Amino acid sequence: MRILQLIDSLDTGGAERVAVNYANALYDCIEFSALGVTRKEGALKELLCDEVPYLFLKRTKTVDIAALLRLRRFIREHKIQILQAHGSSYFIASLVKMITPGLKLIWHDHYGNSEYLENRAVGFLKWSSKTFDAVFAVNENLKLWAQRTLKVSNAFYVRNFIAEAFPLESSKKFAGIKGKRIVCVANLRGQKNHHLLLDAFEKLLETDSEYTLHLFGEAPNTSYATSLLARIAQFPVKKSVFYHGVYLKMSAILPHFDIGVLASASEGLPLALLEYGQAGLLIVATDVGQCKEVLAGFGSCVPANDTEILTSALLSLRDTKNEAEINAIHFQKRVLEHYGAQEIVKKVIGIYDQII
Repeated sequence: MRILQLIDSLDTGGAERVAVNYANALYDCIEFSALGVTRKEGALKELLCDEVPYLFLKRTKTVDIAALLRLRRFIREHKIQILQAHGSSYFIASLVKMITPGLKLIWHDHYGNSEYLENRAVGFLKWSSKTFDAVFAVNENLKLWAQRTLKVSNAFYVRNFIAEAFPLESSKKFAGIKGKRIVCVANLRGQKNHHLLLDAFEKLLETDSEYTLHLFGEAPNTSYATSLLARIAQFPVKKSVFYHGVYLKMSAILPHFDIGVLASASEGLPLALLEYGQAGLLIVATDVGQCKEVLAGFGSCVPANDTEILTSALLSLRDTKNEAEINAIHFQKRVLEHYGAQEIVKKVIGIYDQII
């Protein structure tokens, strides 16, 4: 079995991380596993195992003939059977399938705004979907959407999985006291709703000023990110909120924190939630995407866009500490059993077999 993962960039996003995880995890399980990047290399290249074959297409426009031919050449040279195109890379994947007889194409849909699918643009996607042999969706909403809107009957909900944790970086130190360090791992985008989190955190500090909030994630050049960073700089208690930027090996430092939070307005299946569980953190997340299913009652799942309830959920972890810590242990076990690479890769290989 010979598989090529395809992604448009290696910036530090969820879809990009999943593509790297697949290429790495499949390497020891199948005959050939590789990763291709169409437009932009990035920080996540550092997490790709050295032995995994890598292709950079240097694509600069929508229809880039040179990039298309590079991709076809790689597919022919390495006898690729399945091209798994993540996110927006579906278009060039569709084009190369049209000129490569026998190639199978899976589109892996990571769309994060799955609560707002009625607003999703489908122009090129609907056209390209005629070439899809299957769709992998990161939640049930996206699976149903692919079947109904794209008319792809061969659609599967495939859970995201996490890579094995990196060794703990014990020398790292973070401000705050044990039991009251809150962490949020989410790129600074509107969908992630950091402003709501800051609103809730302000209210939390009114009750207990010992809490600290630590934010990790990429800050793109957008008005949202700019406004958020400006707000943090002017925060009423500046020594309580810290923006650390991007950290590639989050699993090596997450155990330094106590509570993992996601305040998102919309999600697919967030890897951050799995990483919190892997690290054994107490968790508060909004009820979007697959968050409730993933948590399975072992963390607080609250309505999106409700500051008061989010604040109350954070406070309740303090007031029910023993129960919350037991839940964290159960959730850690659940993540390792159900969202580790071994189980999900086994399922995915079974789907590959059906498609080939």
